Amino acid sequence: MNATPSWREPYLVVTPEGVQVVYTAAGLASRSLAAVVDYVIIITLLATSLVMIAANEGTSSANQDVILALLAILAFVVNWGYFVFFEWIWNGQTPGKRLLRLRVLREGGRPVDIGAIVVRNLMRAIDFLPLLYGIGLVTMFVDRYHRRLGDLTAGTVVVHEAMPLTLERVMQPVVVQLPPRAPDAPPTPLVPNVERLTAADLALLLEFLQRRDELQTEARSDLAAHLAAVLRQRLALPSGSGDPERFIEHVLREYHVAQAVISRQDG
Repeated sequence: MNATPSWREPYLVVTPEGVQVVYTAAGLASRSLAAVVDYVIIITLLATSLVMIAANEGTSSANQDVILALLAILAFVVNWGYFVFFEWIWNGQTPGKRLLRLRVLREGGRPVDIGAIVVRNLMRAIDFLPLLYGIGLVTMFVDRYHRRLGDLTAGTVVVHEAMPLTLERVMQPVVVQLPPRAPDAPPTPLVPNVERLTAADLALLLEFLQRRDELQTEARSDLAAHLAAVLRQRLALPSGSGDPERFIEHVLREYHVAQAVISRQDG
């Protein structure tokens, strides 16, 4: 498998049901922008706290030492606790990640837990070395899923979150260009048992056909082969050696034929 990093590197997850889900690993640019947002918030919190502490403690030499000590403690608590707190209550998101539509997941696509959150953020201090996330940036650049050292240690990955499902999106017609049937094809479906496909099956096939051009060649080929194998098993068809994508298109096209036959019979 090609290990060259890519800003659109797909992260493939196979669910216990055998369904393959495709995420897009978050790259350097999106993760850096999210970090900038988070650190602007952290700096704002620290600056506000410094003003409040200074106003309460006064400006004497002894009080200045107290202010510096309190500020150092506060900086550690806020810098470390900020990420742990938000990633815990927002299930893998901070304000910056939420704005950029990023989310931390466990490897394998599982939701991140508090243990992984604590570990990945404790390692942030090492990722920051020697300056401005030096180690973290190098690790993210060479890792195919752009994981920093904290992610590798905690077994996490940051991915782009899918767009939320809204009524407007549901009501939009799904347009997938399928090759036409042969002129001499019969009016009945050419795929046995195609009526067994469920709404969830169809949604998965349509999702793949709509997004396949966004995937890298190898990921696209692997996902198509997996879906074709699942389809053959679901429809009790023998294994085949043809192009998986053409097979998926063929099944979807013949499903529409089967639905048209049913509609005519009901009418």
